[in-house]
Amino acid sequence: MSSVKSGKSTAIGFVAAVLVIVILICVFHSGKQTRTETNPAQTGNSVSETLSETVVTTETTTKYSLVDPSSINTDFSCFDNCAFIGNSRLLALGNYGIAKNVFAKVALNVKTVFTDPGEGRSVPVINELDGKQFDKIFIMFGDNECGWGSMETFRNQYKKVISTCRTKVPGAEIILLSCLPISKTTSDKNVYEYNINNINNVNVIIEEIANEEGCKFIETGVGITGSDGYLPEEYSADGTHLKKDYCLVWARTVADNM
Repeated sequence: MSSVKSGKSTAIGFVAAVLVIVILICVFHSGKQTRTETNPAQTGNSVSETLSETVVTTETTTKYSLVDPSSINTDFSCFDNCAFIGNSRLLALGNYGIAKNVFAKVALNVKTVFTDPGEGRSVPVINELDGKQFDKIFIMFGDNECGWGSMETFRNQYKKVISTCRTKVPGAEIILLSCLPISKTTSDKNVYEYNINNINNVNVIIEEIANEEGCKFIETGVGITGSDGYLPEEYSADGTHLKKDYCLVWARTVADNM
């Protein structure tokens, strides 16, 4: 009988030992799994990747810094022998007396520049260059084309504008100006798909066109773009067209980079 009891005790001890080992193994794997799931290096979200993403975001949001209008040089005589061709946002340069040769119109785009006369004029805007000599021709389009279904059409038409300018004024340097930012309120309204994302995308295309056509490209939003990427609400009465002080900041950016 004692040998039977001894055998039972041995069996019970063996089973208990096995259970302890199984429990220990489960605890070990559970702890390991927990550490693995909370370890950024094992999930693809490494600390370095997270920091990298933060840096990129920071660089994007702090790419611009607002400029105090009272601190800029307002001598724009450098524009005296230059021509400006484009949409209504360019009109401010003429209206505020910043530049003399501004050939522009409300809602003008890279197609209608060949057919529509400028404000108070009788010939198509592009024909304003006929018979004139300029050192530089600044071109600004893209705002009114944001909602176009085909950016390839925009690209081709823009190149046509450049080619025509070169034909009409041989020797003039062609400079492409980026679209300016708009206010968040205007962007959120998204009228005709006119929003900040589309403006940014159009600017990428304009810079590509400049590289392809051998033109200078000027990013003109420097100084009037907030850290959020928008035009500050108080810089414009309608979220698009600049008030005089901020038009001067914009013009200074152009003048300093021409």
